[in-house]
Amino acid sequence: MQKFFKTVAKIFLFTILCFNFAYAENITGSGNEVAEDTDEQQNINADDTEVTVKSSFTLERANSSIKTNTRKNATIVVESGATVSTSTGSNAIQAIDAGKGLSITNSGTVKAAASKAINLTDVEEGTLTNNSGGIIQANTNTISMLESDGDTTQYITINNSGTIFATDNSNVETNTIKTDDDSSFITINNNSGGHIYHTSAGPVIMLGGSATLNNSGKIENQDGPNEESITMSGSAGAKVNLNDGGLVIGTIRITGSGHKLNVKHGPGQGYYYETVGSGSYEIKDLNKNPIVKGSAGSVGQGSNETIDETLGYKSLNLRKSLTRFKKNDEYSDQQKAWGEIFSSFQKRKEKSGILRLGNETVGLGANIINPISVDKNLIVSVETGLQKFSKDHDVNKFNFSTGFQFDDIKINEEIKTEIFLLGGIGYNDSKRQILTNTTTSGLLDITDTYFNYDFLLGNKINFNSMLPDIGFNLGYSYTPTHTESKYYKWKEKHVWNGSVALSDEYELKKNNKTNFYLTWIADFRSVIDENTQVFFVNGAQGSYSQDDDLKHEVSLSAGLNYEYEFSKNNIFLITLDALQTSQFTNGLQANLNYNFQF
Repeated sequence: MQKFFKTVAKIFLFTILCFNFAYAENITGSGNEVAEDTDEQQNINADDTEVTVKSSFTLERANSSIKTNTRKNATIVVESGATVSTSTGSNAIQAIDAGKGLSITNSGTVKAAASKAINLTDVEEGTLTNNSGGIIQANTNTISMLESDGDTTQYITINNSGTIFATDNSNVETNTIKTDDDSSFITINNNSGGHIYHTSAGPVIMLGGSATLNNSGKIENQDGPNEESITMSGSAGAKVNLNDGGLVIGTIRITGSGHKLNVKHGPGQGYYYETVGSGSYEIKDLNKNPIVKGSAGSVGQGSNETIDETLGYKSLNLRKSLTRFKKNDEYSDQQKAWGEIFSSFQKRKEKSGILRLGNETVGLGANIINPISVDKNLIVSVETGLQKFSKDHDVNKFNFSTGFQFDDIKINEEIKTEIFLLGGIGYNDSKRQILTNTTTSGLLDITDTYFNYDFLLGNKINFNSMLPDIGFNLGYSYTPTHTESKYYKWKEKHVWNGSVALSDEYELKKNNKTNFYLTWIADFRSVIDENTQVFFVNGAQGSYSQDDDLKHEVSLSAGLNYEYEFSKNNIFLITLDALQTSQFTNGLQANLNYNFQF
């Protein structure tokens, strides 16, 4: 009987050896290629070994199609159009205990019928690159970076520009990429165009230990935004960096302690990322946007940050209009209403260091000045426009203002002054698109409508000599408390502006039909007072105070004015104004005037 069992054992061992011989190839050195469809395992059996699965060919076994255990400097390349897969089991590529220098590059398809398309358990140091068009898939734990038997999993970098996903929608523990709390120095870079997802409960990416996730692509729980996209666990301090262009769909769960959530979507980008769990973490906006903890949220401050500028430009526009009114040949009659239609364009350059948001503004409006008496004129001004900020925020504006100008107040024989007083109401229709993990698209459109009120007071001292005129101006703006359609609420805002201006006009050509003249104005504006802007993101309070550099502005505007009298009571005026400011705002305004009588 003993002899029988020995014989059976020998037969069994021989069978295994034959099986391995028939279905496994031990490879060493460089230049190894899989250039035909095969089910023969590629077993890397020495350090410094390379294997390439050539384009259009398939390597498929029941499990462990490519194996590199314990070896250093192993290189595995799957070319575009090539496939490495398992038919029933796990580990399409198995690199358990692989030594330093592991390199896996996929441009084709790596898939496992069960778990672990790529198993990086106890890998000491390596790089996995999934290029654009590359696919890595399994039913769960598609890329696994766990520790076993007290060994070390560390210094692994994953660079994804393709697609990585898990397909098991029944397992509540399904993950697409998984590290554990004992792993260290793991970096996952989901680049622009990269897509990492699954279709079940459980986090798409389990981020344990001191692992870092940099997302510029898309991380998505396709089971819905109420499920988890990312989990940070352990006490070693995992880090998630949400970069510009990236989308996250699904909640971010935080357990353990010492974690960091950093956002870098660019100046002015609004976002709201819902976090769950009882773990501790720090949040930071790397673009200096004000960030609110209570989940993680921010809102672009564009409309708030430019209130003082908008108020200053409104005052500047009015002062230039009054100058053109007084230069008109019909001004001396003091009987005819004077009106102009204007269109304008302004563009401000972004400066991220002080959170100066880039924006473009186009406007269309009309100024009407109607003489009431010899020294008093009624002013009516209407303007509509669109202000577009660089990070998905548009504000349609409509403003109506009215007031009076008191003219030719004599100080002495050489000096006169004029004063204007104007009050206005503005209607604002705001639309912004924010990034959020609470919708199936990773985006959310938010709307808001609100009013604002402003007041302008100014005077200009006119010298009959060659000296420029000098003006002093005061502006005030008040915006009441208002709430956007979701997540954001704004407390009231007060802004006081003051400025000193020098201006003058020079006639270039004048006859009985034509008046061609140059105007210029240099304005030195500063915020006199403003309250800190208090806002709320989903009920959590935040605040914003603009940088001191944004509170001061020097504006220089110059205009060419051409007036032509076709006939009495038929006068045409066209003006081109250019604007340059110390806040890197460039502007151009065209004014069209046709004299008419009410």
